[in-house]
Amino acid sequence: MDWTAQQHHFRWDGTLRDIYIAPTTMADWQRVLARLRQEPALLEYRLDGPPTPLPATVSDMFAAAKSHAVTLACHKGKVVHACHFFSPGQIEFDLDPRNVQSGHDLLDLRHFMTTLARACGRTVLLTHENAPEQVIARVLPTGQMLWP
Repeated sequence: MDWTAQQHHFRWDGTLRDIYIAPTTMADWQRVLARLRQEPALLEYRLDGPPTPLPATVSDMFAAAKSHAVTLACHKGKVVHACHFFSPGQIEFDLDPRNVQSGHDLLDLRHFMTTLARACGRTVLLTHENAPEQVIARVLPTGQMLWP
C-alpha cells in the first residue's frame, strides 16, 4: 500500500470515517465479537461511560443499547474503532481519521477490516461518515484492500 497515494482520505474534514458490513445477522455479529476477543488489540466495553466487563453475547449488548449508551472500542495501534450497536442488520464501526497518519496506521486499519471480513465472510467498506455509498476502500475476506 502506498501511504502517499491514500493519505488524502484521512485528512481531517470535521467528520469521522465509518466501517460497514451489511447486510448482517446476529450470527455475523457474534462471529465478529468472538474473533475480536481473539485479537491482541484492546477491547473496551462501555455502558453509560465507564468501562464494564464485556457481555458474553451480542444480544446482551443490543439489549443494553435500548436503554444505555453502549460502546465497544477496539484499539489497534493508534486507531480506535468504535461500535455503538445501532442495528443488528448492519455492523458499523467509526474511527477518527486523524489517527491514521502513516503507512503503519493504514496497515493497522487494513488488519482490523480484514479481521471483520474474515469473521463473517463478507466485504467490509470504509466510507465517509454516515455515507455508506461514498466508499473510500473495500477489504475482501482474502485481506485484499481495494481503492476506487
